[in-house]
Amino acid sequence: MPITPSNSDATSPRVFVIARDIQRNDAVGNFCEQVGMLLRRAGFDAVLAAENCHPDDRARIQPMPAALAEIAPEDTIIFQFSTEDPAFPAVAALPNPKIVFYQNITPERFFRGTDERTADLVKQGLAQRGLCGRFDVIMANSRATAAALIEDLPADQAAGIDVEQIVPCPPVIGVERWDNIAAPDAPAGSDGRLVLFVGRLVPHKGIDDLIAGFAHLARSDQEVRLAIVGGPSQSDYALGLKQRVGDLDPAIGSRIAFHHDIGEDDLKRLYQQATVCASMSRHEGFGVPLLDAMFFGKPLVIRAEPGMIETAGDAAIVVTNPTPQATAAALDAALNDRQVGADLAAGRVRQLEKLRAAADGRRIIEAIAKARTIWRARTKA
Repeated sequence: MPITPSNSDATSPRVFVIARDIQRNDAVGNFCEQVGMLLRRAGFDAVLAAENCHPDDRARIQPMPAALAEIAPEDTIIFQFSTEDPAFPAVAALPNPKIVFYQNITPERFFRGTDERTADLVKQGLAQRGLCGRFDVIMANSRATAAALIEDLPADQAAGIDVEQIVPCPPVIGVERWDNIAAPDAPAGSDGRLVLFVGRLVPHKGIDDLIAGFAHLARSDQEVRLAIVGGPSQSDYALGLKQRVGDLDPAIGSRIAFHHDIGEDDLKRLYQQATVCASMSRHEGFGVPLLDAMFFGKPLVIRAEPGMIETAGDAAIVVTNPTPQATAAALDAALNDRQVGADLAAGRVRQLEKLRAAADGRRIIEAIAKARTIWRARTKA
């Protein structure tokens, strides 16, 4: 059944999709673009607005905060909250029908002591969470994120947010996006067993734990390889990871490869080559790389982290205490144990069906209808 707006909203008013950043090859930016396309297919007039975007995209993405002056009283707003945003208070104060989509902000404790600038920025972002109570509908990329929205929030601000009413929604529209991306042929000699990590190279992603576990496994498994995909490539943390790999026995370190700034075609090739996809991340809202791995039929090895467990369901081996030995054992089971592989495959089928239904765009459309209903009642009061 096609997704369509209600008759009263079929041609107008507009829907503004607003974020601080709508960047290429970025999870939040990709989601904003997907939401825009979803709304246009459904018959809405969708407008993207952001403070920061690629210069070549500025012609179609309105600049913030100037775009606020273009919003008519009856326009609907979908505000993406993923970082400290100076425009957030102004958006929250608008009388329009409003939806806030909380993408989860990594707590400052994961950066303090290693990246003070980012620690200060996320602290400022977390301090803005109370503004979500001024929106008609609150969405979050997972139930774990919904619970985190009021974690350690002052009581007066938390009182304005009903966690039970938050709508969980994966931060993607559709799970088949890779079908339309062509992958290059795999290079010669790349048919060995591959463990794949995809994500940002930042301390809370636990890449050091994954490397340690892989190295422990690689001492007894001469064929297994590890690919680490992500950036930034020259940060202190990234350089430290590369130094750590360089300090390993060359017979092990030579089987670990870093991939930076690769296109989706090369990333698709790596997903196809991978035997196992793994993440020892200490904090996630929703694991998009885990969803992608399931789409490619890959078993998962993850840390016992609520957001990742919610994303992966029964499609993952969960490592509660990721010591090198425990991580290596989980990777070994995913690589070699046929019964474990069969169980993970069955769990993957079930979880993909759940995520496919949750990510079909209906929750976005329903949230718009709900926000507009609340707004109409409010304006008539």
